[in-house]
Amino acid sequence: MAGRYAWTMTSVTREAVRERLLLTKGHLEGVVKMVEEEQDDTQVLRQILAVHASLEKITVMVLEGMLEAFMNAPKARRNLLLGQIRESLRDLT
Repeated sequence: MAGRYAWTMTSVTREAVRERLLLTKGHLEGVVKMVEEEQDDTQVLRQILAVHASLEKITVMVLEGMLEAFMNAPKARRNLLLGQIRESLRDLT
């Protein structure tokens, strides 16, 4: 959804999010392999929970970037950003 939001992550944040997503992708691929190999369900569940925790961490990283953009934005732009942050938080619940 390019252009939907008026904020953008810093290049450092974007790279950190990208790296974390790639790690999580690899982890998830490993979980899929575990299921295909019919490995122990408790181990599969443990790994699913680890992937979930990683996605939650990525969510926090993105939200922190949004808040940082809000704090650094000109006052005239803050209402728009605040509305977008609220919308994103509503989508989480």
